[in-house]
Amino acid sequence: MGVTIDTDVIVVGGGLVGSASAALLARQGVAVTLVERRPSTSVHPKARLVTVRSMELYRALGIESAVRAAGEPSHGFAVTDTLSGDLSTWIAPPADEVEAGDLSPTTPYSCDQQRLEPILLSAAGDLGADVRFGTTVVDVVERPDAVEVRVHGPDGPRVIRAQFVVAADGARSALRERLGIAMSGTEVPGRSVSAVFRADLEPALRGRTVDAVFCRAAGAFLFARGNGVDRRWQLGTYVRPEWTGRDPGDLTAELTGVLREATGMPDVQPVLEDVALWSTGAFVADRFRSGRVFLVGDAAHVMPPYGGLGGNTGVQDAHALAWMLAAVVRGDAPEPLLDRYETERRPIDRLIVDQALLRSRKAPGQGPAEGEVDPLRISLGQHYGTNEAAAFDDPARPTMATGTRAPHVALADGRSLLDRFDPRRFTVVTAEHLAVADHRLHVVAVGLTDLDPRHGGRWMDTYGRATAHLVRPDGILAGAVDDTDDLGRLVDRTLAITGSSDDGRRWRRGD
Repeated sequence: MGVTIDTDVIVVGGGLVGSASAALLARQGVAVTLVERRPSTSVHPKARLVTVRSMELYRALGIESAVRAAGEPSHGFAVTDTLSGDLSTWIAPPADEVEAGDLSPTTPYSCDQQRLEPILLSAAGDLGADVRFGTTVVDVVERPDAVEVRVHGPDGPRVIRAQFVVAADGARSALRERLGIAMSGTEVPGRSVSAVFRADLEPALRGRTVDAVFCRAAGAFLFARGNGVDRRWQLGTYVRPEWTGRDPGDLTAELTGVLREATGMPDVQPVLEDVALWSTGAFVADRFRSGRVFLVGDAAHVMPPYGGLGGNTGVQDAHALAWMLAAVVRGDAPEPLLDRYETERRPIDRLIVDQALLRSRKAPGQGPAEGEVDPLRISLGQHYGTNEAAAFDDPARPTMATGTRAPHVALADGRSLLDRFDPRRFTVVTAEHLAVADHRLHVVAVGLTDLDPRHGGRWMDTYGRATAHLVRPDGILAGAVDDTDDLGRLVDRTLAITGSSDDGRRWRRGD
């Protein structure tokens, strides 16, 4: 069936998570081909909030400045009667009021998915990924040593053969359905409508800036889109009973009325660019893997769009999977390592879906619900457990436990310790100079003079607890040792290499 193309990994889906998957895999040196049935990236703004952890990942990809140029700082989420009224009640404060400076080298940001996807795909292409738009998956055939994806694109039929497939094809994932993987969870009742529009809302804003506002008078949300150079807005509200069965394109008059009530501007005349009806739920796939195919993003979990949890969680799925796939493709780890993706990510994703559902059930402006977790803990405090246990730790008080994010420490040269981690190898963080003979290890020796003076105490409270800390390629702590001879065995255990005791790798203390 046409020409056969060989690659290491095929990514199906070119949305936010698929684009991130391609970039993260290519950064690992993996040959990756992305196929997307649409002719281009998203034309709808979609998700906007970029969490601090996602910004850390974009920083590591070298695109942080591009993301900032395409978006703008988070201006917060307010609740009011109308946009013209008082904006003193905040659900989420502006970014400059979020104290994450000691916890991360970066900050949360606002960038529409419509603008973010091209940045990620450009990075993927620069790193060697093969990106193919207008390409539809026709069939997937798994062989004992490979998987073949039959596609049809602008150049006709092709067979793409790879070791693994990443299914990033969205909430209605055709690959997930083809594999017979069910979703478990609950529907969120009701339907919503969103409309992207242009209008001058400055008479209501009067110089004030917001990312989002819930306007009680209209029962509607207003979301800022684009940035200060190219401002658009999005109206979101519930579908009124009398709108049921109507085509979204026929609701211009009704949506204009809602907007006028929401803004307190009776004469505002929006130019509608896109109107869509949607519904949501809280679901997690029963499995994240079937043979050589792995689910990420909305293909693996669907959640109500609260707090920007959906897209950012998907990007972290992609990051968690990329290093494992790369390790197996390179021959550094056996295939059982890949089982850890589901073992680690599925319990965390289940908790995040529950958090999104909890937020969706309370009225805007209502205080935290029982069991609601602080967003910073969700972003930076994810703790991969054992036996499918998972939790959100407090990133302000790092435990240095295995399965948690290696904490940020500021260095004297203006960089973060996170910037010195190797994305393809395990990083050994130590206060001593070590000469190593294991190609899988990258040593970062940090002396007191290397630290930002303000973070000397933070170093002692974290990395200073042991002779050496082992950090996985995804920035997750793999363990700590006081005897550096144990590091090789710790790497083997993390990579699911069994039966290894002493294979000749040696560690010695440097001068």
